Amino acid sequence: MTLTNRDIVELIAWRRKLHQNPEISNEEEKTAKEVVDFLADTGPDKVLTGLGGHGVAAIYESGKAGPTVMFRSELDALPIYELSGVDHASLVPGKSHMCGHDGHTAILAALGRQLGREKPARGRVVLMFQPAEETGNGAAGVVA
Repeated sequence: MTLTNRDIVELIAWRRKLHQNPEISNEEEKTAKEVVDFLADTGPDKVLTGLGGHGVAAIYESGKAGPTVMFRSELDALPIYELSGVDHASLVPGKSHMCGHDGHTAILAALGRQLGREKPARGRVVLMFQPAEETGNGAAGVVA
């Protein structure tokens, strides 16, 4: 599996968009929609939304018996002003992705793009985009 140069350019732009529009724990509605919209083009077999609040899971099936493997990232940002000065800095006062969750989300979305091109050999792969990781209540809500 290999990402193309075009994929990389698109993923960088998308990550920067996420970075500019951070949402803190339990408020990740727009971020979750961004994930769902991005993954729609990758052809998951199933997308689950509203997990633990705004969590999203995309499931890619092989059609053959085998293990289920899950990869997880986080959707939420921190209640911190961004003073980085980068051109894609947060546009939301008092909120920023200073912990890398925007990058983790983009990496997981890149895996979704690859799984859309090349399904698992057997079993299934679940991509879990967890809400409210920073407050600690997102994981409990997802598995409830």
